[in-house]
Amino acid sequence: MMISRTQIDQVIKIYKASKASKPVPRDTAVSQTALQDKVKLSFSAQDIEKVKRLANACPDIRDEKVGPIARAVESGEYSVDPESVAEKMLGRLLADRIR
Repeated sequence: MMISRTQIDQVIKIYKASKASKPVPRDTAVSQTALQDKVKLSFSAQDIEKVKRLANACPDIRDEKVGPIARAVESGEYSVDPESVAEKMLGRLLADRIR
């Protein structure tokens, strides 16, 4: 799934609108700090280091995926349907404008 900049901007607008549409009653004893979003991570430093090591051990290029395509390009057998590419591009453009 590809997320475009337009989609991100729309989510931000919706978030801001929903935040603005919920007025906080002034007579309540809730402080402003209690209303702020908070993030709590349950990962330890060891978990993070383990994930980093695993990510660094993975190859940047997956030869089993790239190899056949590269060979087809080199031999001149690889071809792309221009209409299919145009359809995908226009579909993405329209999806961004609809949302």
